[in-house]
Amino acid sequence: MTRLARRARVELERGWRATRIAWTATCVWLREKLPQWWDRALGRDPDARDYSAIHLRNAEQIFRTATTLRGLLLKVCQVVGTRSDVFPPEYVRTLARAQDRVPPRPFAVIRELVERELAKPLDAVFASFDPEPLASASLAQVHRARLVDGREVAVKVQYPDIEHIVRTDLASLRRICIVYERFDPQPLALLPLLDELQKHLALELDFRREVENAERVRALFRKNPDVVVPEIDFAHSTARVITMELVAGIKANDRAGLVAAGIELDEVVQGLTSLWNQMIMGLGFFHADPHPGNVLIQPGPRFVILDFGLAKQLPKGFGLGLFELMFSMMTENEAAMVRAFQELGFRTRTGDPEEMTDELFESIRKDPIVSVPSDFVLVARVFALLSGIAHTLGGRPNTLDSLGGRN
Repeated sequence: MTRLARRARVELERGWRATRIAWTATCVWLREKLPQWWDRALGRDPDARDYSAIHLRNAEQIFRTATTLRGLLLKVCQVVGTRSDVFPPEYVRTLARAQDRVPPRPFAVIRELVERELAKPLDAVFASFDPEPLASASLAQVHRARLVDGREVAVKVQYPDIEHIVRTDLASLRRICIVYERFDPQPLALLPLLDELQKHLALELDFRREVENAERVRALFRKNPDVVVPEIDFAHSTARVITMELVAGIKANDRAGLVAAGIELDEVVQGLTSLWNQMIMGLGFFHADPHPGNVLIQPGPRFVILDFGLAKQLPKGFGLGLFELMFSMMTENEAAMVRAFQELGFRTRTGDPEEMTDELFESIRKDPIVSVPSDFVLVARVFALLSGIAHTLGGRPNTLDSLGGRN
């Protein structure tokens, strides 16, 4: 295939993806809005309507689009699928399937990539390699294998065209955010968050960085027997393939599985909150993607942490600033809350702190936040994911107690 033909194919695929994403976004938005407009026109209360069928139809369309296109859309589904405390149950149940049950890439594609990365035939490295993946997600899929020396391992393989897919999806979502903010503005500007997401995804695509992150977290918790980080096989890991120790466990949001194993749900909720509070507010380095597919629970409970593609070193003083923000929110001290937001790096459109002191959230609507610190975006995502897991398990962590977790 000539360079011109390849370029034409790429542009065609990009246009098809963008059109499919835009069509899905339009359908979802109109299904939610049209009934509201109709009810208001007839003088009825839109909140009295049963939206469950609409939510289910929307969720199914989003999931079909995400699993067809893969890439960034699956990341979005993973987050929504954990937020049972925010999104309707129809969205949560449907999109939770994006955690690790998306359609995998063909084994021939995976085999070719692994052999190219390791510069050896597959059977020269592995005594066995299961063609069916243990999990398949937005950026990669994981296969069970056994090395020629007999060790049982999990092999994480990055999809060969994922960088192109992510770039295309980010451009499409950017256009959608611009239109959405024009017709249905929100208190928090969406485009700055999308900018941060773009930076973070670039980090996730380098598996060498993920290996470094895993080793760093293992070192931080080396004295804590309740934290398990799989050992990395450095000899068979590259920028696009990671070979690691195979570790068993129960998904953190598998309520039935945890109960059947005799694991106390409250201890799981409290333990997860304590563990991430230690990383964020104590150690200053944290795993930033604790969705249920990345956190397994063993009896004890012990916490198995997987997938370190998204991890972050926090600046000095960030943990204290975040603690002050949390404490001000618990005590409903608006002035302290605004001060903490400023210290953490938030900036509004006018830059006037006085605009945020009276009726905090109403003032944010009038003067939307346009500068959201990168570190806060990741931390907020972590707490959102943990909150979703806690809600699914029916627990609520004691925030103050969790700040004194053990290491």
